[in-house]
Amino acid sequence: MKQTIQKEERGVLKLLRRVMPKAADWLHLVLFFLTLVALDYGFQYFFLHLRVIDKGDYLLLRLFTPAWALVFTGIAAVLPGLLRRVFMALVGGAFSVLALVHGVYINMYGKFFSFADMGFAGDGAAFMDTSYLVIRRLLLAGIVLCAVLFALSVVLTPRKCRLRFLAGLPMTLAGGAVIFALCATVLGGETVLIWDQHTDPAFLYDNFSDDQANMNMLGLYQYTFRDVQNIVTAGGDISDEERAALESWLAGRTHAENDMSGIYEGKNLMLIQLESIDTWMLTESYMPNLYALKQQSLTFDKHYTPAYITAGTFNTEFMVNTSLVPAQPGLSMSVYTDNDFSNSMASLFAAKGYTARSFHGSEAEIYTRGAIHENLGYEKYYAGSDMQMHHYQFDRYLMSGYEAMTENSPFFSFIITISGHGAYGPHNMIGQEHQAAADAVAERTEENYRYAVAHAMETDLFIGLLLEQLEADGRMEDTVLIFYADHCNYYVLDNTLLKDIKGVDDLNKVDHTDLFIYDGGKTTGHVEKVTSSLDVLPTIANLFGLDADYAAMIGHDAFAPEGGWAFWQDGSWYDGNQWSREVRQDIADQKQMSQLILAADYFADK
Repeated sequence: MKQTIQKEERGVLKLLRRVMPKAADWLHLVLFFLTLVALDYGFQYFFLHLRVIDKGDYLLLRLFTPAWALVFTGIAAVLPGLLRRVFMALVGGAFSVLALVHGVYINMYGKFFSFADMGFAGDGAAFMDTSYLVIRRLLLAGIVLCAVLFALSVVLTPRKCRLRFLAGLPMTLAGGAVIFALCATVLGGETVLIWDQHTDPAFLYDNFSDDQANMNMLGLYQYTFRDVQNIVTAGGDISDEERAALESWLAGRTHAENDMSGIYEGKNLMLIQLESIDTWMLTESYMPNLYALKQQSLTFDKHYTPAYITAGTFNTEFMVNTSLVPAQPGLSMSVYTDNDFSNSMASLFAAKGYTARSFHGSEAEIYTRGAIHENLGYEKYYAGSDMQMHHYQFDRYLMSGYEAMTENSPFFSFIITISGHGAYGPHNMIGQEHQAAADAVAERTEENYRYAVAHAMETDLFIGLLLEQLEADGRMEDTVLIFYADHCNYYVLDNTLLKDIKGVDDLNKVDHTDLFIYDGGKTTGHVEKVTSSLDVLPTIANLFGLDADYAAMIGHDAFAPEGGWAFWQDGSWYDGNQWSREVRQDIADQKQMSQLILAADYFADK
């Protein structure tokens, strides 16, 4: 009997030794777990402290962080020695780098990174510069410390690690169970049809439309999971319930003719998107040609270009051409490449008998503009090589495409400038060309400010050449020029400086940009109504008498009584009287219904 008991005791001890190895064997896993937790909580706290994200009432959702740490640690525990070290190094390194990327993105764009941006990483690399890689020192120090701790956990991993299924699997399953429970309960439920709970976690998670709110709720690991999940499942159709809600909303939208309806019917249009030409740059000293035109134009004094996601230029193109909000995640024109855009600007002008073409210095492969612009209704996208431009970054050489821009009247030519684009610095040929002139007139001494002025001068040179040629050819009499900026000039790379330059106290307010219409000086004045990029298409459609479906445009005709506001990704809005984040159903529905129009490929069946 005694021998039996002793034998059983030895069996239990043997099992315990297998399940519970020496403390030293677990030290690297404990360190790995704690570092994962510290990286995520520290990351969240840092941005909460900076008020980049709001505190919110998300205490229960903070469990995502230890839950994911358990999952990763449990997986590591069941792997043998070499694989364990490789896995821990990859996970720790990947999330350290990702935290670093988020920090740089916040500084550059005021937004957190999305893997949807990776599809265009090569496109942006042409403009990338080390001056963009700006990150707050405290955040950088924290990330470096965590990276060192991750490395230490890898070094401390025993060379011979026995598989620990009895310990690792329960850890992984427990972490996974917490993640599933949080997603099913706190973040579950139907929130699709009505955006009446802008701060509701379930809505934010379901739509993933506010990167800052989602990072605050979810933390680094669950945010990354949700981001990847959205990319994998992007597109698709909508439910019958959603389709009914969309049809009901569209039925309630109307557009009546007004005093400005059809005043430019039959005239040519040159729509010029000005790369990074901000309000403070458009002065008589910096841009005399464009400034002179503005003085003889119909100007929209409260125009805004909210950047709902990254790739500001590309997404502004999308909004202006379609009057739809960019899709989440990533870029609408990449997610919905095959959609029917028969209600886009180019399609509407083409249906009116116009020759619709687009022009830009960069090649057709950049952002896949060649294919996408064709899908938007343009007869052809003219890249730098198509126009035999001597150097694509110098806007003056856009004049090489002048004949293609103006043939086959009536014509609609969409021209995108590029010289205002960063990175700024003495290495940039545009800066070298205009720096002496810029230094002579610049009102501030900051280096990037002066370089921005130099780049604006090149764009102004193109505008002067274009106007001169139009007048020499006698085309100006029948041609309307509309100018707008693709976004504010965030290439100054300092949000504090940018707010100071523009005299505003909120980062959203720097999105105030120019929009004006020049018709040879026949129509002048000021439009005080608030407008945004979404309002450009319905306004142009009204002015040129296009046969448009105004109901399926998220924006409004600036000369109609409807609309009169701009709204941002974080839920804030401005109507000319107040800035607010309080939910307004008429504004809130716009974004949601835009997503349904895209997801349903609404015009495919029309």
